Amino acid sequence: MAHLPNGLYDLLLDERIRTLALQLRDAGQADIEHLTGTARRQRLTEVLTRLLPELLDQAAEAEDDSAREERELALINGLLAHLRRSDTPASDWSAPVLALRAIYRNNARPAHPPTGLVAPWLFTAGRADPSLFAELRAELGSADRVDIVVSFITWSGLRKLRDVLDAATAVGADGQPRTRLRVITTTYTGATEARAVEELAGLPGVELRISLDGRRSRLHAKAWLFHRATGFGTAFVGSANLSAAALLGGVEWTVKFTQAGQADLFAAAEAHFETLWNDPEFQRFDPRDDSHSQKLRRALQQAKGNKGGGAETIATPTWFDLQPKSYQQAMLDRLAAERRHGRARNLVVAATGTGKTVVAAFDYKRLCEQQGGRPRLLFVAHRVELLRQAMETYRQVLRAPAFGELLADGAEPEGSEHLFATIMSVAARELLARHGADYWNTVVIDECHHLPASQFDAFANQIRPRYLLGLTATPERADGRSVLHYFDARPDGSPAVELRLWDALDQQLLAPFEYYATNDSTDLSAIRWNQPGELGQLAKVISGNDARARRVTQAVREYVADHAAMRAIAFCVDIAHADFMASCFDAAGLPARAITSATPRDERERAPRELAAGTLKVLCTVDLYNEGVDIPEANTLLFLRPTQSPVVFQQQLGRGLRLADGKDSCLVLDFVGRLQNDFRFDVLYRAITGLNRQQLIEAVESGFTTLPPGCHIQFDRVAREQVLTGLRQISRQTWRRLTAELRYYASTRRGAPPSAASRCSPTTTTPSARISSTGNRRTPPDPIPRPGAATANRRATAGGSSFSCGKHADRRTGRWGR
Repeated sequence: MAHLPNGLYDLLLDERIRTLALQLRDAGQADIEHLTGTARRQRLTEVLTRLLPELLDQAAEAEDDSAREERELALINGLLAHLRRSDTPASDWSAPVLALRAIYRNNARPAHPPTGLVAPWLFTAGRADPSLFAELRAELGSADRVDIVVSFITWSGLRKLRDVLDAATAVGADGQPRTRLRVITTTYTGATEARAVEELAGLPGVELRISLDGRRSRLHAKAWLFHRATGFGTAFVGSANLSAAALLGGVEWTVKFTQAGQADLFAAAEAHFETLWNDPEFQRFDPRDDSHSQKLRRALQQAKGNKGGGAETIATPTWFDLQPKSYQQAMLDRLAAERRHGRARNLVVAATGTGKTVVAAFDYKRLCEQQGGRPRLLFVAHRVELLRQAMETYRQVLRAPAFGELLADGAEPEGSEHLFATIMSVAARELLARHGADYWNTVVIDECHHLPASQFDAFANQIRPRYLLGLTATPERADGRSVLHYFDARPDGSPAVELRLWDALDQQLLAPFEYYATNDSTDLSAIRWNQPGELGQLAKVISGNDARARRVTQAVREYVADHAAMRAIAFCVDIAHADFMASCFDAAGLPARAITSATPRDERERAPRELAAGTLKVLCTVDLYNEGVDIPEANTLLFLRPTQSPVVFQQQLGRGLRLADGKDSCLVLDFVGRLQNDFRFDVLYRAITGLNRQQLIEAVESGFTTLPPGCHIQFDRVAREQVLTGLRQISRQTWRRLTAELRYYASTRRGAPPSAASRCSPTTTTPSARISSTGNRRTPPDPIPRPGAATANRRATAGGSSFSCGKHADRRTGRWGR
């Protein structure tokens, strides 16, 4: 080693660097300690522990495992025999055993942290234990770079470290600070103090990034990473924020690990910090920019729920305040990129609650800016509630309170330039025949998983806008029919934009769910799923079933922690079932109401408000709340309508995942009856986890270990066996079913089935899922950027499944003209 950088060490000196280190000591530029007794034996043992794996790797350079085993055993046995001999020759180590502690210039000897630079340590704030505060001060005094991630920063904490921070960041003769800091924090709960953030960010060499969304608690990490050019970095991970209570007064537990002793852990911490640092949610904070300070103070007051007076009180947000969030901006950028590549008909797949309509509105706003004026717009959906919400969103985004007209529910628009219309109204008014297929510049189809339905399909085949945008959270249909061929094909066959449920949960854009599947013993084995008459068959078995209703109310008592705080939605089979369950909940002391198509409109609109206020504890509904209704306060979902449709399953789950103050998670109770062995559990659970069949079998058997943070899936014993039986049955595919699934898979990727299914090899496990090569999660190959080192490991294109096909038939083209 020709050069040893300045800084702290805890390095045992071998013959390679011994001479150089002793020369530096003699020049007054290095500290060297003579190790004796237990310390010497411990360090020599560490050397052997570190080198032994390398020696084993070198000895095991053979392709045959048996030969590798023989060589490894020969090495170990020879080493033991060698160590037991008294005439051991000289090695690379010589007496006395010396350890380099530091190299420095100009007598600027750095202080060693009390617990050293190699061994791990647990700080528990015990009376006789080393102080975390003293340790951090010592670390700050000797690090070259520091990375800090904390949930909040307070002035009381910062001022206790201010002197050592001032010294560390002081600018030298070269105009550069000795130590550079990067800090990540949040406004969560309003605990961060603006003065502390401004003072810290104002120090030389300090970069600070902050999340201004105080509703989201996704950043729970508290970590301090100290980097040294010497290679002796340290990391502190635990519960210590940059506050006085955390550093001195609180009962905080923090684990220290080191670059020299626990290299893998240190590297993982570095990688995760980099991921967070590059996450667009955390915005750069410049204390010299007044607008940054103003945004910070507003965000802190909003996070505190401060509605009182004062100079910094934030007014109730108006439609002038609406801006896309960082992940929505990423979606907009993706759409712009698709159009630059000549793809004008694009599908946006985004989880319920992530703001698909907001993205569509901002996309239209950008088209207005590019083209000038207000290009003609037709927004189509199948329900008037969706249209009303969409029109209000566009008005807010465009800052135009009179924008758009409704064509639905008896409303008569004065013009046709900017219409929000149901598909039924479009057909009944013969809009395309009257105005022409290319009349509208931009057409948006909401909940476009309905496109294969006859009315939507006819509309899609005729309309020819300049830009088409499809919105859905659930493109996978139970009947296997694809929607991708209605849109321009990307090179990899994926939608233009994808933000799947598990991605949104990973980013804490949605509340995490706790899903419990419990057996209800109802015999559903005769139900013909996804066939005409399915709901009628279910109603005969479930509606009026007192035994099942008792199991439902019993499960609510068992799983719901606080019935007074419960805000539940129960998804029922039909009106009679909803009425029946509402009476059952009332009888159990839980105020409930059935909300169905037979309910008067004013009552339907009032019921969600009563649920949010707690006047009602349960809303029993039939289909009405699957789409287009936002009740963020809903924290409990009761799946009382069995379904094999991934669309319905995911839509119902999405009703409880919107973020709300005081809502930590959503409890989901699913009631699993006796089903046919080939019931498609794989399709349902893939929709909410992204796992393929084999991964699902392993997860049900041993636990779901790759779920997003805060999420949990659990089955009782009977439900677990029922689900496992179904998954195993489906995994034993016949050739006929396999080729049918390959046809479906190909249609979703190219818009048409393969021309010769016989050329497909039957080695795939789940052709309709693209599986990560790491064996974790099904994900889009080119997703919206998001954080999480663990999440990043799940990213891959198709490759985890092994199947090969001949050429696919050409994709259908010419749906829309320019």
